[in-house]
Amino acid sequence: MKKQIVIILILSIVWSVTAGAQSVGIKGGVSLADGMYKLSSIRRQTHFFPGLTIGIVGEVPLSESVYMNSGFLFIKKGAKRHISEVDEKIPVRYLEFPVNFAYKLDFSSWLLYCQAGPYAGVGLTAKRIRGDDKEKIEFGSELEQFKRMDYGVNLGVGVEISNNMQLGINYGIGFRNFSNRSDEKIRNGVLTITVVYPLEELISFIQYL
Repeated sequence: MKKQIVIILILSIVWSVTAGAQSVGIKGGVSLADGMYKLSSIRRQTHFFPGLTIGIVGEVPLSESVYMNSGFLFIKKGAKRHISEVDEKIPVRYLEFPVNFAYKLDFSSWLLYCQAGPYAGVGLTAKRIRGDDKEKIEFGSELEQFKRMDYGVNLGVGVEISNNMQLGINYGIGFRNFSNRSDEKIRNGVLTITVVYPLEELISFIQYL
C-alpha cells in the first residue's frame, strides 16, 4: 500500500508541475541500461546496452537558484549479461514520471545545475533475448511475468545555455526487483545523456522554415 501511495504522490506532483510550468521542453537522448542482476543470491556481472529516451518536461522556479522539473519520458531500461559466450538481454521499456529538484549556479552566459529526485515508471514492453532467441514477457504477478511498476531516484548534472537549452547526464537507480521468480532479482540502473530543447524555440524554428 505504501508503494502505491508514493507512486500516486509522484504522479500528482508531475501533473501539477507540468500544468504550471514556466518553461516546457522536448527532452531526448541516449540511454545506457546497466541493471543489477542476481541469480540464486549471487550477483552476476552486467554490461551497458544502448537505447533511446524521449519525452516532455516542464520546470517551475521555487527560488532564484532552486527549481522543480517534471514530465514524462519513454525510456529503455533492463539488464544485459553473458551466459556461456552468449549475450542475454532483458530490455524493458517504461513510461517514466520523474520529479527533480535542481540547484543552478549562474555563470553569466550559462548555468551549471545539479538535480535529484524520485521517479515512478510504468512498464510498457519487456523481452528476454538470448542470442537469436526472443521471448516476450508479459506484466503481472505470475512466475514468468515481470512487475509492471518501477520506482527509484534520479541523480544528474548538466549545463544550461542562454536560450534555456540543457545538456545533462543522469543516472537512475531503481529500488524495485521487477522479477517475480524467487531465485532471480533484477533492478534497474540506467545512465542517460540528454538534451532539453525549449518547445517555444522549436515552434519558432518550424515556423521560420
